[in-house]
Amino acid sequence: MGRPTLLGRTAALLLVASPALAAPRPNLDGPSQLDMNVQAGKRHQMADQDLNKAYAKAMAEASPDGKLRLRAAQRAWVTFRDLDCAARTGSRGGSFYPAALSLCLEEVADARTKVLEAEMACEEGDMRCGGHTED
Repeated sequence: MGRPTLLGRTAALLLVASPALAAPRPNLDGPSQLDMNVQAGKRHQMADQDLNKAYAKAMAEASPDGKLRLRAAQRAWVTFRDLDCAARTGSRGGSFYPAALSLCLEEVADARTKVLEAEMACEEGDMRCGGHTED
């Protein structure tokens, strides 16, 4: 299975990740702490949706062996994400903890989305990426 053309990768990247086309994420502006927790949860949910779209696109272009590697990497990343945010998030037991945890999850989901998008936009011959398209 060959790599997608530059035009195809560019189109996929625009469909998956264009911030101009994405709905804006809510601000954490309350008025109550419960409202801010809900708003932060919505931000994380939206980041997770973006990540899931990027992952689905990467899986769609992956070779059979690449799918196995990508799936294993994503599962390991999810475990790392959860442990990392649990370790980094402060205010345990406080009213802001749910918002703080959601904000951490949003941040790492955005970073992982960028990694997957970069994989899909890998230039032909760039040995630093594109491994999921090879057997």
